Amino acid sequence: MAQGKIIAQEVRKMVTWNRIEKRDIISTMPNEILANVLSRLTLKEAARTSVLSTTWRYQWTYFSGDLDFDNSLRTLLLRHEPVGLLTKCKVFIREWESFMSRLQHVMKSLKCHSMHGFRICMDLGNPWKVTEWMKFAAEKNVETLDLDFSYNFMEPFIEISENIRNVLSKSFEMRALRVLRLASVDVSAEIIESFLASCPVLETLCVRGSKTIESLKVKGQGLRLKHLELVECHILHLDICAENLMTFTYTGDYGNFNFENVPNLVEASFGGKCCNYLLSNMQDVELYAVLSQVQVLKLELFILYGGVLENLPVLSNVKNLELRIRHRCGGELSRTVSLLSAFPSIAVLKIKFMRTTIWELDEGWKANLKHEYPNLRELEVSGYRRDSCQIELLISIFKKAPNLNRIVVDPLASMHVQRSPDVKASIRETQRDMTIWYVDALKPYVSPSTRLIVL
Repeated sequence: MAQGKIIAQEVRKMVTWNRIEKRDIISTMPNEILANVLSRLTLKEAARTSVLSTTWRYQWTYFSGDLDFDNSLRTLLLRHEPVGLLTKCKVFIREWESFMSRLQHVMKSLKCHSMHGFRICMDLGNPWKVTEWMKFAAEKNVETLDLDFSYNFMEPFIEISENIRNVLSKSFEMRALRVLRLASVDVSAEIIESFLASCPVLETLCVRGSKTIESLKVKGQGLRLKHLELVECHILHLDICAENLMTFTYTGDYGNFNFENVPNLVEASFGGKCCNYLLSNMQDVELYAVLSQVQVLKLELFILYGGVLENLPVLSNVKNLELRIRHRCGGELSRTVSLLSAFPSIAVLKIKFMRTTIWELDEGWKANLKHEYPNLRELEVSGYRRDSCQIELLISIFKKAPNLNRIVVDPLASMHVQRSPDVKASIRETQRDMTIWYVDALKPYVSPSTRLIVL
């Protein structure tokens, strides 16, 4: 009898356990926890849960993760479809209107009080919507805000794309904002300085393609800025006093730059006319102070303009060097060879080729590197097209780097580096077979102990 009671108790326990196991425990959780779970998905995945039950129908509206509206991949594919330009334009306009409608619907539906990220990447942004999107980001306490309108589908109609400018004429107080990226958005220096003053935790500021900045001051008490990027922003006067600043990028005309207090700066990048000036004036007191401090340096070379660089200082502190090289097809790369002599201690070298024109070949050009690079362990190359002068430069580097462990060839051209991960993956996949054929010309010159990788 006692044994029967024990068995009955165990059976009841098993039944109770099975009932618990079969119950929909997740749906009984508080809305706050459900919202947290959904926010770890993409918005599209979160929205799909609305079909599970009535309980889940509107749960996605509490999504607080990364709201990412990126239409650049679709636009890229549309530009390569085998149909007429007029047809492409009609499809683009129809899809652009649908894209804007979806974005507007989601913004109106979301009920969350805070959000991790808000990103819009589209062609020909709507000038009247920029302020509305900024206001939305401020109301949702967004941590990362990225507005990118730099990929123009309407490129054949240059006059149209240049006349439609996205302008931000008002700043917003964003107490939670950590990352702000604005591409092809005209913004004044006053607006930028206002953001720096009113966003106490801002760590990353990126402004690309703004035509209205002439003088800018990046300073302020308690400034937490770590990463500053100003690309195609033709600034004439720039004052920086940011003790937390770690990386600095500038592309545009050369102006009067003053680095007053940047003790933590370890990475710098220069391009455009500013880089040409820098290469010719490396020993300038202000510039040399920055160059002799950083460990990672990125430079953009316009090979079509300027000859061999002479009397360069030796910058042994630079361990990671990236060279973006604009050159004519088949043109000699002596300027690059001469520049490499200033960096004898590099461990990582990245070369990004950007061919600008087709020219007659410089037959017989030799890349006579002066020094060996015993510390060089990794070489990364992108934009390589089996150009004779590119091959000559790379072979000479192979010979001068006896301890080279890895050579990575990336099919992705430099013009696409700012695109989203899915766009970059699509481009790499499309170009990979051709890149493997390009790399075949290098294989006979690569040491057996060196790994040769095509991404």
